[in-house]
Order: sequence, then C-alpha cells, then structure tokens
Amino acid sequence: MSAELVALVQQIAKDKELPLEEVLSAMCDGIRHAYEKQFMRDIGRHQRKRIRPRVVAILDLENKVLKLALEKTIVENPINPHLEISLEEARKINPDAQLGMRIRVDLPLSEFSRSAMQLARQRMQERIREIEQRRVYELYRDRINTIVVGQVARWDSYGNIYLSLDRAEALLPRREQVPTESFQKGERIRVYIYEIRKPTGSTEPIIIVSRTHKELLRKLLEAEVPEIREGVVEIKSLVRDPGYRSKVAVASKDPTVDPVGACVGQQSKRINNITQELRGERIDIIAWSQDEAEFVANALSPAKVETVIMNFDERTATVVVSEDQLSLAIGKQGRNVSLAAKLTGWRIDIRTANQLGREIPSEQLAQVETLVANDSQASASTSNLKPETDFSAAAGEEALVSGAETEAKEGEQ
Repeated sequence: MSAELVALVQQIAKDKELPLEEVLSAMCDGIRHAYEKQFMRDIGRHQRKRIRPRVVAILDLENKVLKLALEKTIVENPINPHLEISLEEARKINPDAQLGMRIRVDLPLSEFSRSAMQLARQRMQERIREIEQRRVYELYRDRINTIVVGQVARWDSYGNIYLSLDRAEALLPRREQVPTESFQKGERIRVYIYEIRKPTGSTEPIIIVSRTHKELLRKLLEAEVPEIREGVVEIKSLVRDPGYRSKVAVASKDPTVDPVGACVGQQSKRINNITQELRGERIDIIAWSQDEAEFVANALSPAKVETVIMNFDERTATVVVSEDQLSLAIGKQGRNVSLAAKLTGWRIDIRTANQLGREIPSEQLAQVETLVANDSQASASTSNLKPETDFSAAAGEEALVSGAETEAKEGEQ
C-alpha cells in the first residue's frame, strides 16, 4: 500500500507539474480532514477547528515508503488525546522522549473507513486544485502588460471568447474585441493581458485580455522593431481606432537613425507584419517634433499640409490644405483628423485656402507658420474667418464633417 501511495504522489506531481512537497501537503490535509470526521465526531465543529490534529507525511523515495503520522505534544497529564500524549506512552516510541517535546505517532490508513478515505480523496483534490490556481495566478501576475499567444477555445452566450493559454484560460470580453475581426475555433491570436483577478475559494483566477487596447500595438512594435526594444527609437504618443486606423508618433535618440524608417522597415516589412497581426488595421507612423505646429502637420499624414496657424490660448490649430488633399486630411468618417487631434492633444480645424478667403503665396507652401494667440494681428485675422464649411476635430472627440460636397469627396486614399 505504501509503494502504491508513493507512486500516486509522484504521478500527481508529474501530471500537475507540482512539487512533491505541495502534493504531500495536500494529502496530509485530506487525511487530517478524514481523521476529524471519523475520530473526532464527539467534538463540536467550532471546537474542532481550534484543536485540529497535526498530520505529517514522511516520504522515503529511495525505499518507496510513505508514512503518515500524528504529531503530538508530550505532557504529564494528557487532556486531548488527538494532540497530546503522556511521557510513558511517548517513551514506548522514543526512549529519549522528554516533556514538552513533539513526537510522531504512526497513523495507519487501515484504521480509516471507506467513507473517511473518500473524504480524504475529495479534500486532497480540492487542495491540489487550489494550489494549481495559486500557481497560475503567480505565473500570470507578473505578465500583466505583456502580450501572450492564445488559442480560441470557445464562446459563451454573451459573445465573450475564451482562449487556451499555457496552463490557464483567458477571457477576451466582447467589449475588448475588435468589431471587424472574427475568429475560428483553434485559431491562434495575440492578445494583451491588462488584468488578472485573484482566485477566491473554488473560483479560478481570471486572466482578462484585449485586442482593442492601444498597448497591444505598442508591444507589437516593440517586438517587431529592435530600435524600439533597445530604446534607440521612442514611442512618444499612440492612438488607435481598433480595426480601422492607428497613429504612432516616434522620435529617435540617435540622430543617425530615422525613427519612421526604422518602424516601417525595408519594403515596409516590419509595419506590414503588425498590420497583418491586427487584421488589416492601417498604421500611420508619424515623426514626432518639439515644434507643435510641425507635429500637427505630421500627424495629418499622409495628407500634405500647406500652413498651420496655432492658437495657443484655445489650443486650436487651423490647418490649410489644398483642394486635392482635403478629403485625405479628413479621412474616411473623419478618422484621420480625429486621430491626429488625439495624438497631438490639439483641436484641429482643416480648411482650404479658398475657405480662408485668401491665397497662400507659392513660396510659403509646405512651410509651418506659428502665430501666437496674444498677437493682436493674428487674433484679428483668425477671429474674423467664417468659412462656408468647417472641418474640425478636437482631442478626444470625433471629427465633425458637414456638407454634401465633402461627403462625396470623403473616400480615404
């Protein structure tokens, strides 16, 4: 029987990938539970909790021997036979026993009834499950804010997706799914871990992942672009409209390294790999600039900007583009200007030279002009403008696009 127990403990430890010590601890807890049910029935439940017997396991792997014992304290006049033993009885086990010492008394499994052993087995399984849950929590607690690869396992009635991870299951809530994406069972996808809930009682730890989080794009860029991973290129700002478009502002700490080129890669291989992982989401890599007017102009890429007029008091940028660049600057459903506003933190108004009521001299094309709001001349020139159609987006807001003529030209290139 002892050899069979040793084999059982070793097999459980191997299958569950747990240390032998933890499996033995779970077994001792199960035996203690069975002992209480069988030999301590005359003691009330609350009193039983205060005087729980100490069950220990002694494992000898070399000889394939597993012994279970009750650990008792040697006292002069034992009151509780489950926890205490007299000096006379103790010296039958160990002749050198002294008062106050603890001694182990053999606990043969043959003394337990069938029902008690079933209780021991159930308790042991519960403990092993709790140990597994705790280990999963500890394993993934340190992986919050990282990317993992999961395999689509199942869906629930609320549209949530469950992914199989290494020794765990992750929850991809419906709110964290990209509306343009659909998956097949067994498909492997990358997700971002942003939360893990600690297991409570019989509940498993909940690993919550996302496909819409903007940090997913940041981590994909770090994985794909060595210059970002090594700190040579820095991501200054990042915004996403999941499934449709993203904008990333980057800057280089090394003047010999082109930050945009590093992210795009030769023949656009790097950025194409990320776009493929995000199922076709368009990614604009923007050169960050300390000059806020230049940064606003860059943020509207791929549109070409003629002039930027800055109002620092109201934090509004009026951007002038040519007629053929208007629809490109606005973007489909206003996404380009909306994302540019979120990326820069400026409210952006897009207008053509005709709408401003004046022509831009050819020598000023492609230049960035910054007018401080407290300059009276700049204030007068901007406050009196009343264009027929105003294309604008504020940071954190959706772009507002009006006019039938604009809607006809709105297709994104």
